[in-house]
Amino acid sequence: MYRPHTPYPYPVWSATVVTVSLGVPRHAAPESHPTRERPPARKHRVSLRIGPLISAIVIAFGVWAIGISSTGIGSEGIGTAGAAPAAPDFVGKTYSSTTVTGTQIPGGGPLEVSFPAANRIALSAGCNRHVGEMRVEGSALRLSSLASTMMACPGPQGDADGWITRFTQEPLTWYSVGQALVLVGSGSQVLLTENYS
Repeated sequence: MYRPHTPYPYPVWSATVVTVSLGVPRHAAPESHPTRERPPARKHRVSLRIGPLISAIVIAFGVWAIGISSTGIGSEGIGTAGAAPAAPDFVGKTYSSTTVTGTQIPGGGPLEVSFPAANRIALSAGCNRHVGEMRVEGSALRLSSLASTMMACPGPQGDADGWITRFTQEPLTWYSVGQALVLVGSGSQVLLTENYS
């Protein structure tokens, strides 16, 4: 039977299907799009937090290394920077003073210092000879009580023995440079050079 009021039934249904399938605007972003973009942002924030942490670790290590360097920690253990000089080979040597700074030797000296045997010292400043034991401890010479001859000396040299007693009442500080020896005692510093026979 002919129906003039619905001439095209199928195209109408087809148009309806197309309209439904294209109902979502093209510019609308998918719901999952923000989720995929978040991980890079989180990684960026983590890297910003790790940066200062790494810098702090590097600085702390530098301070620790400097501390090690300043305290002298090595294979031999812990010590202070600027180690004391090695024990000198004094045995068999004799030195005579050339310069005295501070309290001068009565009578002009000179001060003569000899080391006749291991851990032994002898001193004379123009009058009696003083002998005793000594011990080298780094840059210090520690002398025991000195024994001396009992010769009487005239004039200013008579006070030379008292000068030695005062000079050696505390441990002597020694420095050796080449053939020269420097002794620093109470009130005086003496530069001596080695004698050669």
